[in-house]
Amino acid sequence: MRNKAPILFLAFCLMVMNLFPSLARADNGHSKALWAWDFYEAASDSDKISQLLNFLNEHEINLLFIGTRKTLPDQPATYDELIQRAHAEGIRVFAVVGRANWALEGKHREALEEVRQVLSFNASHPNNTFDGIQYDVEPHTLPEFKTKRGSVSYQYLQLLKRIAKEIAESKDPLEFNAAIPSWYANGENPVIVETGGQRKPLSYFVLDIVDTATVMAYRDTGERQIRAAQAEADYAASIGKSIYIGAETSPPNGGSIPNEITYYDKGIHYMNQQLNTIIDYYLEHSGFNGIAIHNYPIFKKMTENQ
Repeated sequence: MRNKAPILFLAFCLMVMNLFPSLARADNGHSKALWAWDFYEAASDSDKISQLLNFLNEHEINLLFIGTRKTLPDQPATYDELIQRAHAEGIRVFAVVGRANWALEGKHREALEEVRQVLSFNASHPNNTFDGIQYDVEPHTLPEFKTKRGSVSYQYLQLLKRIAKEIAESKDPLEFNAAIPSWYANGENPVIVETGGQRKPLSYFVLDIVDTATVMAYRDTGERQIRAAQAEADYAASIGKSIYIGAETSPPNGGSIPNEITYYDKGIHYMNQQLNTIIDYYLEHSGFNGIAIHNYPIFKKMTENQ
């Protein structure tokens, strides 16, 4: 029996590991982020804020992307509470906003109003300020992009420059982040743009403007996510910037969300293994800032079903 004890202990440990899957880590000062687009669903009162923060802590998430479009002006006190309590737990908070048509010049004023609202909030709540703002503007989804790719890309970049200018002039240390797809640089049909005497992928121009980018490298293996984000990570490092690498958890629908881009059906244990593969690969890469999981309600459902 004495010789069997170590074997039995090892078997017990393996059983426990399967029952309680390891978490994707936030090592080496990196972030582990979570999108929560719907403010009313995620954090519109103290009880929801408690549930959200408990979930973030349970899953070692230290960066929250919280929706603010059309809600921040109406709920300043609740956002103030959310940020205060999140900061007390060591969790940074970014506002997240976005519409595809904001890329077009005629919609820039509407898009700029979002960053102005965040800057105004920070000025009036100096003890509980947003740490950053993410713009998820995806010009490639516009009909105009198919026929006027160069023009739409140029308008989009001009919007990002105007947002960056607003932040710089405010003197607010708000981190400016843009969400971008993973195929602008190395997809089957990469988006190559020529402007200002330079010709390079659209994602590189984006990184020239923003502080950080979140690459929506939506794949169902860590290896494929690494490959999908490699070009942006390397370019970011070359200019002293960094990226977050996004992972999808939405259920596949056979159309816009094919099975091979989401972890929904693969389970939490598998997803965490794959995300840790990404973290290990990029651990010493200066262009890597962490991972980001999309999004709160579905990710929460995945954990409940594990």
